[in-house]
Amino acid sequence: MNESSANFVEFPATLDELTRICDRIREAARASGMTESNIWKLETSVDEACTNIVCYGYCGRKDGKLWIQWRRDNDSFLVTIEDTGIPFDQTQPTTPDFSQDICKRPVGGLGRYIMRELLDDMVYQRKQNRNSLTLIKNLFTDKNKS
Repeated sequence: MNESSANFVEFPATLDELTRICDRIREAARASGMTESNIWKLETSVDEACTNIVCYGYCGRKDGKLWIQWRRDNDSFLVTIEDTGIPFDQTQPTTPDFSQDICKRPVGGLGRYIMRELLDDMVYQRKQNRNSLTLIKNLFTDKNKS
């Protein structure tokens, strides 16, 4: 892990690093005043996004990096995850068929569906050979609640 500032950390892109990544985001979100319910939703989404990058973006390569940056912006908390894996827009909606038996469903897409349900917004860009995914979660309210 290479730490250049309090709100920006570089991690090896491995599944072993997910706990450290989520611990760091949880700590920062809590310090920003986010509700515990929303912290869990953000943490779950960060875990899913990073897992997708490690497993699909880097295809299991051991030399990949994740650059993670976070900040509070008014009543929102933003986490930006950058990688140099294959181009992959995780904001694209998926529509899992929940009527099918779980063992007969195609693999993939459920994590992105869950992220869309838990977050308030996501933004993807491909710039300078990097994927940049920003996860946005409101500090105090939920998009599905008044």
